[in-house]
Amino acid sequence: MTRISVRPIIAFAATLALTAGVASPQDSLRAPTRKRSLGEDLQLFSQVLNQIRVNHPDSLDTHELLMSAIEGMVAAADPHSYVIPSTRLDSAKEAEMRAGRLYPVPIDFRFVGGAPLVSAVAPGSRAVSLDILPGDELVAVNGRAVAATSAYELEIALSGPKSSTASLVLRRRRADGTIARLERIVTRERVEESSAVPAAVMLDAQTGYVRVTTFVGDKIADDLHAALGRLEGSGMRRLILDLRGNGGGRVDEAKRIAGEFLPRGTIVYTSSGRKAEVTDTGRVQRSFWQSERRYPIVLMVDDGTASASELVAGALQDHDRALIVGRPTFGKSLIMQTFPLTDGSRMALVIGQIRTPCGRVIQRAYHNESRRDYYRDAGQSSDTTGRPACHTDRGRTVYGGGGIVPDVTLRETFTPSWLARASERGLLITWTAGFVDRSAARLTSVDALAGAPTLDASELASFRSYAALSDVVVPADSAGSETLTQALVRTIAYSKFGERGYYRLVALTDPAVKAATQAFDRAGELLGTAQPPE
Repeated sequence: MTRISVRPIIAFAATLALTAGVASPQDSLRAPTRKRSLGEDLQLFSQVLNQIRVNHPDSLDTHELLMSAIEGMVAAADPHSYVIPSTRLDSAKEAEMRAGRLYPVPIDFRFVGGAPLVSAVAPGSRAVSLDILPGDELVAVNGRAVAATSAYELEIALSGPKSSTASLVLRRRRADGTIARLERIVTRERVEESSAVPAAVMLDAQTGYVRVTTFVGDKIADDLHAALGRLEGSGMRRLILDLRGNGGGRVDEAKRIAGEFLPRGTIVYTSSGRKAEVTDTGRVQRSFWQSERRYPIVLMVDDGTASASELVAGALQDHDRALIVGRPTFGKSLIMQTFPLTDGSRMALVIGQIRTPCGRVIQRAYHNESRRDYYRDAGQSSDTTGRPACHTDRGRTVYGGGGIVPDVTLRETFTPSWLARASERGLLITWTAGFVDRSAARLTSVDALAGAPTLDASELASFRSYAALSDVVVPADSAGSETLTQALVRTIAYSKFGERGYYRLVALTDPAVKAATQAFDRAGELLGTAQPPE
């Protein structure tokens, strides 16, 4: 057997350490006596690059090495900034998309630990019925691994001709820790034309309900204004404004929506950054508050409520105009700007933060934790210990530093594993298709379905048998039957009556909405005591 002497290797390593200027073991144990200067760190970076060029056995492209370092540096700054290298930026395709000649896949992604995760599926799109959930990881597109490293780059890569399709392979980690691999055929489409206010309904003789699903687009406030007008004409004297799952959008729309409920000139948000031009105070420019909108408001939120929708929730809470009910919001409120780089690459960088009117930061802390934990922990804690706080117009204490904390926190609901599997395999939608076909005479309206949101025991048994063919066992106890009934009834509403029918049924049957109506006494106490801004 050939033996290798250790002594020459040690001698070579010691020689290399001296020639490369590497610190000795004794030096590495000494604590630093002062903070290093930027010049020293740039020298350190140059030293590392030079050692790679001189000593690494592979032929490496120094520009690729530098771009990797730049991408890592920007990613280390915060979870939202990113770089698109020129080598991966398809400028021609981007121009086509910006000109409206290419259509997007109606799914929003965010990158966590280098992996693209679903953050939202566009309301009103055909993808809503495909069981694509927040947190699903995109693994491949049309049989190829994902090369993009930012949401914008991925949006360009996924775009294509109108009504064409993309085959997406997704990986889902279930609540029980098991992994599901899913393939979904998604149609490219734009849904800005559909209303972001899919449900405006009277829950009883005095309670109105409005659902706003997004702030993307320039007609959101107009649609909301029209919906409120219809409800007021029907005798509404109190309102539930539902922003659950609303991932935000345009800040100017947030100001206009706030103007439906706050006086002209009222502060909606403030922004600040290192540069003076980032500093701004967003105020209501047009208001209907004094003459029309003096009824109690309960505003519903959850961990899907993010960005511009958090500004609206924060403004109405700070000015004591609405009582916030639900779960803590996502906690994202940043200003970003895109900077061109000299090689044709682009950098999207966080340049400022947005605060609520009383001064609290909505943005969750992102230092000292991984990106995956940052996104995973969104809306998970309602503990206000140690959070920054300020006071509303009435003097109530409200908290920031981790989204908008509700005034009334609702219990979190969990999807059982059997229901998750049934949904992943498309069992709900495929079984429902047959049910709708054979029950056409029974399904006369959404309101009729909401008035009797039940299924016969034989129909539940039919689904259990159907699910068993795919190795999904649905519990036969009362809790399992109740959960199954609710899931099937909602799927029936979507299949038969579309998105508007689905949201109308949710408004009329959702236990969380019913719980929100119990908070109107507290919401009413806020009226008549908050002082308008000076």
